[in-house]
Amino acid sequence: MIMDINSKLRALNAALPGKGRLKVSVWGDSLMLGVVLDDAAERYRIIRENAVSMCSNAVKATIENFSKFGCTVTKGKQRLLSHLDKGKPCDVVILEYGGNDCDMQWDAISAQPGLDHAPKVPLKQFSAMIQDMIDALVSHGTVPMLTNLPPLHPDRYLNWICRDGLSRENILSFLGDAHHIYRHQERYSLEVSRLARENECRLLDVRSAFLDHGDYGAFICKDGIHPNVKGQMLIRETLMAFMDKYMPGITLQPA
Repeated sequence: MIMDINSKLRALNAALPGKGRLKVSVWGDSLMLGVVLDDAAERYRIIRENAVSMCSNAVKATIENFSKFGCTVTKGKQRLLSHLDKGKPCDVVILEYGGNDCDMQWDAISAQPGLDHAPKVPLKQFSAMIQDMIDALVSHGTVPMLTNLPPLHPDRYLNWICRDGLSRENILSFLGDAHHIYRHQERYSLEVSRLARENECRLLDVRSAFLDHGDYGAFICKDGIHPNVKGQMLIRETLMAFMDKYMPGITLQPA
């Protein structure tokens, strides 16, 4: 099945240069929506100059952003398939999921750390749904491209989830150590990279862009998860270079 997808995807990629002005859509969660945490108010907001909007203003392409705050791959797949069924044409779809899928029910863990607790979307289910989305896009003549995850900051994230009184001791008892949060999230990012490799999809490697900086925490909000304004700028730079390389027909416009 994957070999069949691979051959179809090669043909779709080969046809991109002849399409002229490309139609691109982005499907993901708060990362691509441009959500940041207002540290003073401890409230989330969408910044106008986020990575996707800044790219939209700098390339000759039609870019639609269907990302949704808090979206998991389960909801994302439903929304994408419904969109495809409406027959709306699109040349390239960028998929970005995993950050919410790997999240845990921390209140339940705080209350009963000795029990088994599953993430919102277990890894195998997450992987299968991303594969379903890849298959559906290719079957509709659309090129799927995947995005891995920026690294979370484990200490900040643990502080954030415990800020309203959850038991830090109990959560650490369940985790073993705070850095287990990092490793757990990393597994979802690595799974996206594996799926990109096996399906011969282009991979927007935002994780490396963050880790290339010695103190990647400078690009992460107080909650330890969301990229801050500087992080959105970093994603924008990475996305621009990615689009320029892998989407023929997109001409960078003067700043």
